[in-house]
Amino acid sequence: MQATLTAYRAGYSLDTLKLELIAQRRLTGNEALDINLALNEEELAVRDLWLRLIYLTLEETGESGPAERTGFEHPSEDETGIQPLVSGVVRAHKDGYNIDSFKLELLYDDKQMQDPEQAALLSQWMRIVFLALEPSEPQNS
Repeated sequence: MQATLTAYRAGYSLDTLKLELIAQRRLTGNEALDINLALNEEELAVRDLWLRLIYLTLEETGESGPAERTGFEHPSEDETGIQPLVSGVVRAHKDGYNIDSFKLELLYDDKQMQDPEQAALLSQWMRIVFLALEPSEPQNS
C-alpha cells in the first residue's frame, strides 16, 4: 500500500506501475525458483485492480499525482464498476464512516450482495479504499 501511495504522489502513472509488475515476473534467473515467484495472469489482474483502486481513491480526494488520470470522465464508462464504488466509499469516509460502520450501514439498507464470493470481493475492495484514505504515518529519517 505504502509503495503505491508513494508512486502516486511521485507522479508515476498507473501504466508505469503495471509495466513494472510485468517486468519483475522473473526475478532471480533461477528457472525453478522463478516459476514459484512469478505472478500468473490472475495474480497480475488482482494487483492491477488493487493499484487502480488506490489510484482512483487518491484522484477522488483531489490529491496531487500523475498527470494522466486513472478514472473516466463519466463513471458509467468504467466497465469494472469500481470507479462508482470508490466514489461511494470516499463519500462515506468523508461522512465519518469507517469500514465496519459502512458495512453495517449497507447491511441495514439491505444493499449486501447475496453471492458470498462477490460480497467478499466487495468487502476487500472497500477495505483497500478505506486504507488508502488513512493518513500516512510519518517516515522516520
